[in-house]
Amino acid sequence: MKRRIRIILLILLSVGMLCPSYLICRVLPAYQMVFGWLFRTDMSHIIVRFILYGVLAWLVLSVFSDRKPPNSWFIMILGVLSIAVIQEVTQLLTGQGPAGWDDVFDILVDMSGAVIGIIVFRWKWGRDG
Repeated sequence: MKRRIRIILLILLSVGMLCPSYLICRVLPAYQMVFGWLFRTDMSHIIVRFILYGVLAWLVLSVFSDRKPPNSWFIMILGVLSIAVIQEVTQLLTGQGPAGWDDVFDILVDMSGAVIGIIVFRWKWGRDG
């Protein structure tokens, strides 16, 4: 996939993840239907978040590493973690309700997906390189 397309996908995915889905669901009924279908059960909620953050981490690495391993995994993981935390804070500020253990669990799922995305990218980079 061309770098320009990966950059566009990275921006769209980041913006989509940071938008307050609670408010969007209240304004757009079609979005509410899709969102409700994707996150209808706890297991689907976990799987979708895991995949989203795995793809986000893979895109970050594929855009910024230029076929070389990044110098610091810490910076990459911190970048993905910041999006996860901002996303949770945005939800809380837009009326989702008070923070709880489910928010911490969501962030842990997000980080697990990101770590798998990083591992997949590194494995592919090691095979291609």
